[in-house]
Amino acid sequence: MKKILKEHDLAKLIIGMLLFVVVLTWIIPNGSFTSATSFTSGTYQRIGLVHIVYALSYAVQNFSIQIVFLLFVGVFYGVLIHSDGYKKLIQKLAKFGKGKEIGFSIVISVLVAVLTSILTNSYILIMFMPFLIHVLRKMNMSKLSTFVTTFGAMLVGVLAPTYGTEGALSLINYLGYGGSTVTLETELLIRFGILFLAILLYTFFHVQFLKKNKKKDEAKDDDFMVLEEAKNKKAKIWPIALVMIILFVLMVLGFVDWYTNFKIEIFENFHEWFMGLAIGDFKIFDAIAGTTLDQMGYELTTAFGKWYLFTYTIFIALATILVTIFSKIKLNDMLKYIGEGFKVVIKPVVLMTLAYTVFVFIYWSPIVPTIINTFGTTFNPIIATVQALIGSIFNSDLGYLGYSIYAFIGGFTGKEGDIIYLIYSTIYGLTMFFTPVSMFLIFGLSYLDIPYKKWMSYIWKFIVAMLIILVLIFALLAYV
Repeated sequence: MKKILKEHDLAKLIIGMLLFVVVLTWIIPNGSFTSATSFTSGTYQRIGLVHIVYALSYAVQNFSIQIVFLLFVGVFYGVLIHSDGYKKLIQKLAKFGKGKEIGFSIVISVLVAVLTSILTNSYILIMFMPFLIHVLRKMNMSKLSTFVTTFGAMLVGVLAPTYGTEGALSLINYLGYGGSTVTLETELLIRFGILFLAILLYTFFHVQFLKKNKKKDEAKDDDFMVLEEAKNKKAKIWPIALVMIILFVLMVLGFVDWYTNFKIEIFENFHEWFMGLAIGDFKIFDAIAGTTLDQMGYELTTAFGKWYLFTYTIFIALATILVTIFSKIKLNDMLKYIGEGFKVVIKPVVLMTLAYTVFVFIYWSPIVPTIINTFGTTFNPIIATVQALIGSIFNSDLGYLGYSIYAFIGGFTGKEGDIIYLIYSTIYGLTMFFTPVSMFLIFGLSYLDIPYKKWMSYIWKFIVAMLIILVLIFALLAYV
């Protein structure tokens, strides 16, 4: 029994969080804000047994786009790791990084953190996490060091969103409903400064860890993340490298909002022209790509910079087919490898869905506004930090946190409103380093099979130090 609990500590933690929230709904009434200073207490919305079962299906339904994307990522790498060209590519990159582990890790983690901070959807970066993991594990780096370099760096980007992420954009939208005038440019230089400080501090702890655990990092673990040597020594690298490069370029083009952030109109104009190409009244590419149907209220096929996860998923499927052709993988083998890919990601996806169920409970029984109200409604950067921290612990979605209390935090305007936005967008990101409902944390730890306790023993110093830095910044902005 002890072994089972140790092996499934992450699942146990998430289930514990689910039960904790259920208990809270029985003792805390729901509530809502009508303004920054007005709170209305409601009735008890207690979660029962039927709700728990229904919430799971509700979570799958609302998390379906992410689930499909992650499953396709699993499928892609399930096929890709059987390509000798891919194995040779990993070997070559690992050989290049060998002996330069610290510098190699720093470059990767900084790149990942910056991309997460500016992309409109941070989930998309998971597409390249297995690739980076394969390289780092081939360099004999430990699982924890590998996680710190990849998924941990993603969390740094979530902590300091600049031109992204999707959560910060949703938060701005909901704050506007409450009367706030904040935009993506609000405190932008401060947020870039926080990103720089977060990367600097994160890198400091990472380098210290790598130096202290150098011998441990050299001890290779026998797991599926360490790819075997290529059997076909004549296999070509360039087709696989080209596929990966194209996927990366498409990610950057599709998920950096060029028009809104940088006023670059070329992609909008090209999209309008390209989708408008027609033979008579028949729009060729509009029909092939999939035009907006009468039952849909928004466009599915969008210009670069405004892509959805399902848009990119199409290219993952095409890339899987290309890898199969380039690597001369038989159809039966491809289907077998697809099944293997599913198996690798299914556990992380299930755990993420369970974590999303916590969000469903909070959505059905809005107890967070009631908890936050107990700390008062007068602006104070320290109290606001505590309120943001508590709200974020229960929310895997920053946008919904903003939605649930938009009348409260959106009611602060001017200097106070700007600081409130900064507090909630950054404290949410910091909370994602440890809360059991943190999606990237859950996926990464489960994918690499790293105990939650092991991660926390490493990251707690960074969390404390970063919290102190953020509180000082908030206080300086408020009182100086």
